[in-house]
Amino acid sequence: MIRVMIERKCQSGKDKQLRDLLLELRSAGMRQPGYISGETLREADNPSVFMVISTWITRDAWKVWQTSKQRLLIEDMMNSLLTDARKVRVFTEDYED
Repeated sequence: MIRVMIERKCQSGKDKQLRDLLLELRSAGMRQPGYISGETLREADNPSVFMVISTWITRDAWKVWQTSKQRLLIEDMMNSLLTDARKVRVFTEDYED
């Protein structure tokens, strides 16, 4: 199992548009093989920062969704609303040897 964390910094006044696109993206993601769950958070002290956390069965399942045409189209629409490039971090479970 993996967790993907994506941080996006929204332009002032564009947060509703970004929220709508994030909802559309999650709705599409939920239909993807390997998707487990997801949530969208806003930074308490800086509400222009959005953090999306999704859980996937495998990294390969995430990669298929990450590179899908549907996802890339929505990402392109979101990019015009951001102040910086999105930051993507992938975490795996920690297994002790």
